[in-house]
Amino acid sequence: MADREEFPGWSARDRVLAPVGVALILLASFAFFWHARDWNSASRLMLAYALVDQGTIRLDDYRVQTNDIARIDDRYYTDKQPGYSLVATIPYAIAKVAVGLPDHPIGEPALRHWPGDYWTTLGTAGLATAIGAAVLVVLAGRVGCGPRGAVLVGLAYGLATPAYAYATMSYGHQLAAACLLGSLALIDRPGARRPLWGMALAGWLASYASVVELSVGPISAILAGVVLAKVLGKAMPIKGLGMFAVGALGPTLILMGYNLLAFGSPLDIGYAHHATEQFAQVHSEDNPLGLRSPDWSLTAPLLWGRYRGLFFYAPILMLAVPGWIALMARRRWGLGLVAMLASVAVFLINVSYPEWTGGWSTGPRLLVPLLPFGMIGVAGVLAVGGRWALIPAILLALGGGVLILLFQGVGAQLPQDLTDPTTQIVLPHWLGEPVAPWWIGGRFTRTIVSEGWPAWVSRLDAERQWLQFVPLVAGQVVAILGLMAVLSRGDRLGSTP
Repeated sequence: MADREEFPGWSARDRVLAPVGVALILLASFAFFWHARDWNSASRLMLAYALVDQGTIRLDDYRVQTNDIARIDDRYYTDKQPGYSLVATIPYAIAKVAVGLPDHPIGEPALRHWPGDYWTTLGTAGLATAIGAAVLVVLAGRVGCGPRGAVLVGLAYGLATPAYAYATMSYGHQLAAACLLGSLALIDRPGARRPLWGMALAGWLASYASVVELSVGPISAILAGVVLAKVLGKAMPIKGLGMFAVGALGPTLILMGYNLLAFGSPLDIGYAHHATEQFAQVHSEDNPLGLRSPDWSLTAPLLWGRYRGLFFYAPILMLAVPGWIALMARRRWGLGLVAMLASVAVFLINVSYPEWTGGWSTGPRLLVPLLPFGMIGVAGVLAVGGRWALIPAILLALGGGVLILLFQGVGAQLPQDLTDPTTQIVLPHWLGEPVAPWWIGGRFTRTIVSEGWPAWVSRLDAERQWLQFVPLVAGQVVAILGLMAVLSRGDRLGSTP
C-alpha cells in the first residue's frame, strides 16, 4: 500500500489497518441513514436511473421528480455536471441485481424515498467519503502523524464535519473531494517513485472532479500547477507531466461528449438552460456558473455563527490554518500550500455566488469541498504538536461530531430561512417538542432501526425516539476503541515526543 519510508514508526499492520479501519467504520456509519431526496440530489439520481433503466440521458419521464433540471426545446436533462451520475450507475446497477430493485417509477408524483436512492447514495457519496478519509489517513502518516493520530484525522473528517451529512445524500461534493484527494496523494509522494500510470491516474482524478462539480475546477488547475512545478524543479521527469495530461484528457472528452449529446455543443452545460425561473435568474448562457463579484460581507457568516458558519459546524478546522503554516515551515509545500490554496479557491467561489447559503442544507454546503484540505492542516498540527495537540483536537472533534449527528438525525436538509437551525428545529425535534406544521416528513430521518423495527420506534414517546440512534453511537465507540487498540502500542501522535 505504501513505502515504509513514507510512514516512519508505522508497522506493516498499521499501514493497512489504519486506513482500512477508518473506511469501514465510516461506511457503516453512513449506512445507518436513509435521507429523503431533494431537488439537488434527485436531479443526479434521475440521470443515473435513466442511464441504467432506459439507456438515455434524457429525463423527460422523470421531470416531476425535480426542479433542478435543464430544458432544451421540449427535452429535459439534469442541470448538474454528469460525473456523479455516471459513477452512481455502478452501485445502482449492482443493487438492482443484488436486492432485486425494480425500475424507478415513471409518471408518479415526486417521491421522497425510493429504495434505489439508499443503495445508490451509499455506494457513491458514502463510499467516496470513506475512501477520501482513508486517503487522509495516508497523507497524515506522510506528514508525521502516528497511526492513531492519522486515524483521528480520518474519523474527524467523516464524523465531525458536514462531510458526515453529505456522505449520506446524493450531492457531488464528496465524490469530487475524494477525486481531488486521490490526485494529490498520487502527486505528492516525498522521496518515492511516481510510476507513469500513477501520474495518469492523478490526471484522471483531478479532471474527473470537475466533471462531478465544475466549481472545483480551480483546485484541478492547482493540482496541474503542482505537477508543472515539480517538472520545472527537476523533482519529476517531463514524462510525468505528459502522463498527467493524458489522464486528464479522458474525463474532459467524456464531459464534452455528454454536453454535445445533451445541449448540442461540447462547451455548453446544463446550468445555462435552467427550466426553473428561480435558478434561471442566477445562471444564464452568458454566465452559466452564476458567479458575481465577491461579496466580502459574507465572510463572517460563512466562517462564524450558527447559520452557515464553517467553524461552528466543523470546529476542528480551527486548527487548519496553523497546520498549513506548520507544514510549509517543514518544507511540505506540496501539501501545505496546495491545501491552503484549494480552500481559498472554494471560499472565493462561495462568496461570489448569489445563492451562497446552499439552499436547504446542513452548514455551509458550498464550502464542503474544502473540508478535506482543512483536515490536511489538522494533520499538520498533530504531527508538530504531538500529544500537546491531542486533547484540543479530540475535544473539537467530539463537539463537531455531536452537532452533526443532531443534524443527521432530523434529515440533514434544513430550510435556508431558519437563521439558527440548531435551536429552531434540530434541538426541538430531539427533545420531543411538537413538530412544526410546515415540516415535511417525520421527527427523525429514516434509519436502519426505524426501517428494521418500525413497531418498536413507533411505540416510543416523542421524548424517547432518539433512542434509535443509541446502537449507532455505541457501535461507533466500540469500533473506534477497537481500532485504536490494535494499532501500534506506545505510538506517538506526531513526530515529536
